[in-house]
Amino acid sequence: MRSTANRLFLAGLVALCACVSRPGSRSNAALDHLALSVDKPVLHNVPSRHETGRLTVTAHYVDGHHRDLRASEVRLTSKTREASGGVTVAELDGLRILPKEGGIATFTAEFSEAGRTCRATNEIVVSPYYRNYHQTLVLKLFLGMEGDPVDRVAKDPLFQKKHDVLCTFEQALEVIRKTDILTRGIPKILYLVGWQKGGHDHGYPSWDDVNPRLKRDLDSTALESLRWLIREARQYHTTVSLHLNMVDAYEQSPVWSEYVAKDCIARDAEGKLLTPGIQMKGEPMYNVVYPREWDAGLAQRRIDRIIAMIPELREGHTIHVDVFIAQRENAAPISPWHAKPENGGLTPDKYVETQRKIFHYWRERGFDVTGEGIFWAHPPGEGFTGLQPMSWWYPGDTGYQMRIPESLMARGRTHRDGDGDFRFGSSMHGEEIWQKDIEKMPGFLGMFCRTTLPWHYLSRLQRVSLDKDTLSYSDGVVARTENGHRVIRKGDLLLREDDHIFVPALWNPREIIAYSRTGYQDRAWVLPDDWRSVQKVDVHPISMDGRSAVIRGLPVVRGKVTLSLAADQAVSIVPAR
Repeated sequence: MRSTANRLFLAGLVALCACVSRPGSRSNAALDHLALSVDKPVLHNVPSRHETGRLTVTAHYVDGHHRDLRASEVRLTSKTREASGGVTVAELDGLRILPKEGGIATFTAEFSEAGRTCRATNEIVVSPYYRNYHQTLVLKLFLGMEGDPVDRVAKDPLFQKKHDVLCTFEQALEVIRKTDILTRGIPKILYLVGWQKGGHDHGYPSWDDVNPRLKRDLDSTALESLRWLIREARQYHTTVSLHLNMVDAYEQSPVWSEYVAKDCIARDAEGKLLTPGIQMKGEPMYNVVYPREWDAGLAQRRIDRIIAMIPELREGHTIHVDVFIAQRENAAPISPWHAKPENGGLTPDKYVETQRKIFHYWRERGFDVTGEGIFWAHPPGEGFTGLQPMSWWYPGDTGYQMRIPESLMARGRTHRDGDGDFRFGSSMHGEEIWQKDIEKMPGFLGMFCRTTLPWHYLSRLQRVSLDKDTLSYSDGVVARTENGHRVIRKGDLLLREDDHIFVPALWNPREIIAYSRTGYQDRAWVLPDDWRSVQKVDVHPISMDGRSAVIRGLPVVRGKVTLSLAADQAVSIVPAR
């Protein structure tokens, strides 16, 4: 399968077309083909960054010469290809591109001369996000959950040990510090799970109380400790934000009575309050009816309250809304009672309309909203394209991944087991590792090197085509199976062979991270072209304590460096000082 649409994202790409002769025109017309290029493949459209772009339309002639055309000479059109709600992604003012909403826009240029008409197309992404999620490691840290689990979930590993407090705010900073060392300072976003009173998924719809059991001894309140953590984490290249939930509700919530009184809780077909499930004994879970909550002003109120309560969140520009569903399994409505025409007709489509308003409300207040998933609990085809910048669980569908660039929808993981499709890359979660052991963090470094590191490298590129097993990227990078080995390469520069990794850490100047799952002896690696002047390198083993011996002045021979790694070892390679 080839993806012409993604191929056209490349800035300056010549878009060829066949010229059509009009009846009676001369067959030896001079016009040969038309090219349409864009100066920026991605435009950012947020309050702090209003970018515009520009088209260039070039007419090419059979004798080899060409000329750029004026807007008045060309028929130009703009059309939305991908966007939630079918909104207008971009408009044209002559050759100038004006971004409007998040998504993908297709431009078509048509030019006629001497009885021949040529057409060309190109595309841009409008990214309306504050953060570049495709170049950021996004993680969650589970802090705790109070109560006794019901039998259905009692065997979950989380509940096999004391789970009311897994990690305090003070311990969280140490986790963040160690993670920054292992990831060599990559930009990170970390969402706290169970930060609210009672821990994970307690107290909703209220977000007003911070879990007092997570407090530092030095602080008078847990809120002070949470704000301290957000500020302190910045020194470790980490934005700390919150994992929220806008659909669940509990009787123990301080706003429960108000939500019931204003008819914002889901009901069954007979009008009784509906309990879709229960996770902790004695705490039945209910669901919020988004459209009712929005019309009552309650959704806006709780969003505004938490921003005012924790002003440090504004600088991070990000929040995570978990389980942001619009329907149940088999397209069943969240509230059958409210879905009836006589009770409002609040079908899943109506929920989606309200969800779009919620996305925009957060954005107007300076926040991107990441989510748990897309497609899985919404009407067919609704993936919140251009609204949600990152999905914790990402669809493994290759067609979707070729159609939607990472800059518009970034990923967490695509598979619950394993590392995902190496050709596209996958990031990591971290959450499941920290639940096991927040001190030793077993397997964290290996997963980072096998998943996030190559994904970060690939995600800045455009996916040009997928032809059988071979995924081709811009800049000459290909990912495919060669002689039975999973390989990512750029010419002679081998970035991956199975679980041997040799990838530039592009967030740092002049650094490469090498890793091996099984280990090897005396393996030569080609250095990138921009390392041609480097004659010696220093090799720093990566570990949480940072005390491993450094190999200094390792020689570079004919553009290659020779390494030996133990199993599950990673090293940082930099030009020798």
